[in-house]
Amino acid sequence: MNIHTLRVPTPFPIGPVNLFLIEADPLTLIDTGPNIDEAFDSLNEQLDRLKLRIEQIRRVIITHAHEDHAGLAARIQQMSGAAVCVHPWDAPRLTGEQRFLVGHQLLRRAGVPADALEQMQQRREYHRRLMQPVTDIQLLREGDEISFASESWRVLHTPGHTPGHLCLWHEGKRLLIGGDTILKRVSPNPIINPDPRNPERRFPSLAMYLDTLARLRDLGPTRVHTGHGEDVNDMQAYYTASLHHARQRQARLLELFPPQAATAWELSFRLFPEAREEQRFLALSETSAHLDWATEQGKLKRDEQDGIDYYLRI
Repeated sequence: MNIHTLRVPTPFPIGPVNLFLIEADPLTLIDTGPNIDEAFDSLNEQLDRLKLRIEQIRRVIITHAHEDHAGLAARIQQMSGAAVCVHPWDAPRLTGEQRFLVGHQLLRRAGVPADALEQMQQRREYHRRLMQPVTDIQLLREGDEISFASESWRVLHTPGHTPGHLCLWHEGKRLLIGGDTILKRVSPNPIINPDPRNPERRFPSLAMYLDTLARLRDLGPTRVHTGHGEDVNDMQAYYTASLHHARQRQARLLELFPPQAATAWELSFRLFPEAREEQRFLALSETSAHLDWATEQGKLKRDEQDGIDYYLRI
């Protein structure tokens, strides 16, 4: 079994995305790149160097339904007839049933004003074009086996970066294909998403992410293939650094709290004052995640007024 790392371009600041081609029976591609010609052409060229073609792919596994990881899934399926597999919690995003990354209601509850909401909507429309909906999907859940002719991988549900993020684990090789759960050079952003268990609530992304990292640390992989950039070869060190970073970020947020109650939107400008307009959604996502985590720990009190959540230090 050969595992090939294929890197294709994206239009995002993070740069190229890593795809993983498992050259075994059935030929399996993990993640696809965004629905842009540059990514499609790059994928074709790299397959050609391996003397393979898209039409030979029999299975596509999506680690999570973000455009840079899943955008070409429908096009690949149309060309090859491949099965496209995803976790149930990310399936609505992949199929187009959940049209946008987050509903207006959650953004309004975070205190986003109407003009900023409209700007976010326009940017989401652009992102939508980077991922063609997949109408025929197969669902993968925790513990499922991804079988090949001679061996198999285990599906791990690793919520955090998205609710339905999944990783693939090969216990014999101590090898993890980690998607965006583990990135060597940047911290995975905890994106605002509706909670699949209750869509009127915000998914507790940061708390879930830290639980996921602790679980992966305990598995003890010796190598992690990441969604962007280089492999990670010391999971214990990665977990320790990530937890330290999260605690530092939360402490900074609490230091910046005004004496009066404030919204997540207002606090995002205090925590990320230099973020550009197109980065405000990411700044809001991380701020909201830390507010949820601090509230769960009893450091903040949350009150709702006129459909907007306000936070106050205890």
